[in-house]
Amino acid sequence: MGKLWGNIKNVTLDLLYPASIYCISCGNVIDNSRPYALCDLCVRTAEWSNSRNVCQCCGKLLCASSNAGFCDECAEWTPAFDKGFACAEYGGVRNITHAFKYGGKAYYGEAISEMMFDRLRDELPEIDIVAPVPMHKDKERKRGYNQADVLASLLAKKLLLPYDRGVLIRKRATDAMSRLGSSVRSENIKGAFRAEPNRAKALRGRKILLVDDIYTTGSTMNECALALKAAGAKAVYFVVFATGTDRI
Repeated sequence: MGKLWGNIKNVTLDLLYPASIYCISCGNVIDNSRPYALCDLCVRTAEWSNSRNVCQCCGKLLCASSNAGFCDECAEWTPAFDKGFACAEYGGVRNITHAFKYGGKAYYGEAISEMMFDRLRDELPEIDIVAPVPMHKDKERKRGYNQADVLASLLAKKLLLPYDRGVLIRKRATDAMSRLGSSVRSENIKGAFRAEPNRAKALRGRKILLVDDIYTTGSTMNECALALKAAGAKAVYFVVFATGTDRI
């Protein structure tokens, strides 16, 4: 009943405050010709990612002191995932991500998934399955939706690719990653995911695109990729809306 009410609430909010009338970042009035339901100022001030200025491993925007095309974090480790893509640096799109994730504005997923689609349009490798990073069932029940699931389902439709929300399972609840330092994040999320046993045959030899809203240190994506590859996935890529900042 709670989830149904959450869905009804989101539809009602969309009717009252459609994203095509108000900028989803600052709330200023716009017309429906604005791309991604963003006003011109918010488009200009956000730090957008592209293939020329990002880490070639995780997709994070690079700082001036970056080392040979890799952010400082990826230069220090070899993650289980194969490559990541991102739309923007978190600081410039904080309002959008916070409202989408915590503010009940699930309908922001349409604009965000469109940004993801345009980011991937010319660079997406061959993909067999699109899947979300799973949320623990208790947290999803409380929030009313998994924001990664919203994005992944919409993006899969735009990419004309199969979507499967059940390939990964979150085995246990974890502390909120935003409250933890990088070293603690890794321990917090370690072993938290496993591939769905009934999907093992479907995963074998497949290339998976994982979808989430934010990438910070890579701990979550790395654990997801480890679980999928342990089940036989050939490659694991990911796309997120926002990333943290490269260390300087």
